Formats: sequence, C-alpha cells, structure tokens
Amino acid sequence: MKKFLATVVSAGVLSALAAGTAHPAPYAATDSTASSRQLVGKWAGTVAHGGTTGDIELIFTTSGKACLITSAGVSTGRWKSTGGAGDFNYKIAEAMIDGSGTQQGWIYIDQNTEAVSSTFTSTGVSHVYDMAGNPQFTQVADVDVHRVAGTPSC
Repeated sequence: MKKFLATVVSAGVLSALAAGTAHPAPYAATDSTASSRQLVGKWAGTVAHGGTTGDIELIFTTSGKACLITSAGVSTGRWKSTGGAGDFNYKIAEAMIDGSGTQQGWIYIDQNTEAVSSTFTSTGVSHVYDMAGNPQFTQVADVDVHRVAGTPSC
C-alpha cells in the first residue's frame, strides 16, 4: 500500500471526515478580501508525489470550496487565506480505490501556496489512511498549476 492508488470520489470519505473519525473536517469558510479572490477560479497542471506525476485540475469557489479533478474523479474540501497577499491553504479528502474498484482508504491532502498570480505552486504532506482511519504513511506532494478559463464550480 506504499503507492497512491487510483482515486475517485466517495461519500464514505467525506462522511468519515464529517463524523470526526479521522482528521478534523477542513475549513468551514474563507474570507472575502481581494487577496482571497485571487485564488478563486479554475486551474490546471500537475501534481508530483512518490516519484510519479499526474495531471490535475483544481477549482476554488468564492464560498471556500476546493475541488480536485483527476482522471479518476472529483474530490472536495475547503480553502482559506492564510494571511499574506496570495497566501493560501487548501485541504481535500480523496478516496483511494484499487484496480477492482474497491475503496482501500483515503488521502487527506493539506497544501500551502504563496504568491498566487496566473500560476502557483504549492507543497504539502498528504496523509494516507486505511478504511478504519488508521494512518498508513505520509508523502510530500508538489502542485504546479496555471489559471485556465472556466466557471469555478464543482
């Protein structure tokens, strides 16, 4: 289980977060300052972790919702400004699904970024849990994205 598996959305993952069985739920809201609005929109690029790189899209809404879109599906969480102009943190829960379509656990993504403009990079540690909420391992992930056209909704 030392590899990231294919991921898709799972109501069970979000329910586990909401029920407090693993990590605390992501942010409840965001602020409405001009610097916070810099992040709102649709982004496309790559994520690198564990020696692999994959294509992703990220969407950040004005209400503080964050969405991760991969070839395997959509995962959701929250984002917030962390104080400085263009400084943000986003947290997303992503289900881990094996090759047969069975959920094996989930990934709790926690990323920080600075100086958002038409591009941004973020880095953070992803915590991987089994279905019972037991920690399995952690892995550093680096995101490199650019703003793309599109309505920020997910």
